[in-house]
Order: sequence, then structure tokens, then C-alpha cells
Amino acid sequence: MTVLDAFLWVGFPYITLTVFVAGLVWRYSSDPYGWTSKSSELLEKKWLAWGNVLFHYGFVGVVVGHVMGLLVPPTLDAQLGLSTGSYHAVALYGGGVAGGIALAGLGILTVRRLAIPRVRVTSTPSDFLTLALLLGVMSLGMADTVGYTALFGPYDYRNSLGVWFRGLVTLSPNASLMASAPVPFQVHVLAGLTFFMLLPFTRLVHAFSLPFHYLNRKLIVFRSRHAGRASRPSAGEPASVGPWSGEP
Repeated sequence: MTVLDAFLWVGFPYITLTVFVAGLVWRYSSDPYGWTSKSSELLEKKWLAWGNVLFHYGFVGVVVGHVMGLLVPPTLDAQLGLSTGSYHAVALYGGGVAGGIALAGLGILTVRRLAIPRVRVTSTPSDFLTLALLLGVMSLGMADTVGYTALFGPYDYRNSLGVWFRGLVTLSPNASLMASAPVPFQVHVLAGLTFFMLLPFTRLVHAFSLPFHYLNRKLIVFRSRHAGRASRPSAGEPASVGPWSGEP
């Protein structure tokens, strides 16, 4: 194991964690009212609705897959009756579908931000950086999940990446496990670490408000300011509603 391996798979992850936690604390203390997704729903609704629904539901599936692969040891899967072959089949098809849905939604949101003039001119460099990072990390993940498996067969990352990741949690990481992993998986992990390092400084910080109600929350309510142009809603009934507003 080289000095570079030690830095990449021991030093860099803990640097990422330090910047991530410090960034969240700084962001909340310095700009609590900026802890938001900064929705652009009022500028364009149809593309936002489709993109957000696909991205958020697909992303939930991606997160569940990462938890199963990195935090759940293979011995526990075996105790639950899930063989190695069955696990890889679930990871391939389930992860491929979830990742594909999330990427489709993210693609819609990216095209929307670039193609709709009103959305584009109100976007910041951080918005474009966020989309680029998400597209890069998720594309690399899909390449590992589907592409690598199709070309070389399933790679049992649970006994390498998973053990290394759990070692980070227990402060005893084994850098040699990542140093010997296939390069596509190494690149995906490094991209993911970079993404988490920068996350507190982007609009994605709103994800850490623990919005568990988000997937089934009520739509945003819009009411006309001019009573003569729209009939008044009955008690508890909105005059009109818009689609989901949170966005990456």
C-alpha cells in the first residue's frame, strides 16, 4: 500500500467528513434562511414536476441499495436466506431501475435549467455545479452497477468496499481493500466523497432538514389575489395547486 492509497482511502474520507459536518454547522449558523431548495417552480412547473418526481423516488431506491451494500454484512444476508447470487440479482435489477429513474429525472431537471431562459438566468454557478456532480456520481454508479457487471460479471463489493466503509465508521479502515478494488469503483467512491464534501454549500443542504413527509406531502397552494378573476374556494379547499417544488 502506497502513501497515495493511505491518503485516498483513509485521509480523504475523514477530511470529507470534517468539511461536511463543519459546512453544515457553518451554513445553518450563518444563513439559516438559505437552508432551502430555492425552488424555481414559479418560473416553470411542468418539467419541474416530472423531473422532481422521478429523481426523488429513484434516489430513495439508490440510497436503500447503498445502505444494503455498504452497511449490511453478507453474513446477515445469509442469515436472512439471501444468497450471494440472489443479492447480486437484486442489486443489478433493483439498482439499475432505481438509478435509471433517478437519472431520467435528473436529466429532465438539467435540460430544464439549461433550456428554459427564465430558469437559466436565475441559476447560480452552484446550481450548475450541483447538477454536474449529481450527474457524474450517479452515472458512475450506473456504470458500476450495470456496465461493469455486463462486461466482467458481478463484483462482490460487499467484501471490499463494504468492509472498508464499515471500517471508516469504526475508525479502523483498511485502505488496501479499496486500493485493490476495480478502478471504476474507486472513481465512483472518490466522486461520491467529493460530492459530500461540497454538499453543505449547495441547495441540496435542504435534504438534511429530515423531510420524511416530502414524498407524500400536499401540493403547494396558490390563491388568486384578485377575487373577481377566480371563484373563492370553499373552506379548506385550495383555489389551485402546483406540483412539487423542492429540486436539486
